[in-house]
Amino acid sequence: MNPIDMNNLSSVNSFIFNAEIDTNYLQSLYGDDYVYLQEVFATVLNDYESLTDNIEYSFTSGNLTALRAAVHKIKPVFGFVGMTAVQQECQQFENSCGTVTSPDMLARDFEVLKNRIILSRQVLEEEKKKLEIFNSNCS
Repeated sequence: MNPIDMNNLSSVNSFIFNAEIDTNYLQSLYGDDYVYLQEVFATVLNDYESLTDNIEYSFTSGNLTALRAAVHKIKPVFGFVGMTAVQQECQQFENSCGTVTSPDMLARDFEVLKNRIILSRQVLEEEKKKLEIFNSNCS
């Protein structure tokens, strides 16, 4: 039987996040509070559909101002869950909304962002489930 290295105990109880998530950034925000982080993921997922529906509606209705506002609104959500690359992509798209005269000019960029947001939701759902299991095993 191998003894447990008490100096390395934190690594025994550390959570491994998906590569899409900036672990260091999350650590700086929440430390090792994985129970709270589970709540953050749940809250984000709870609001996710209405945020994405608003983006889709704003694009299809051709309202650049509303589209920019809708992307601006979802952008910090990705920061809350450590998806800083997606957050930056939202910022870039938001900036683009201010430089064009028609949503049609953003059609390709919109599809890329929309797909990224859809894939991000899947990552968040998987991570929330993993956190639930992790937290139930640590209590």
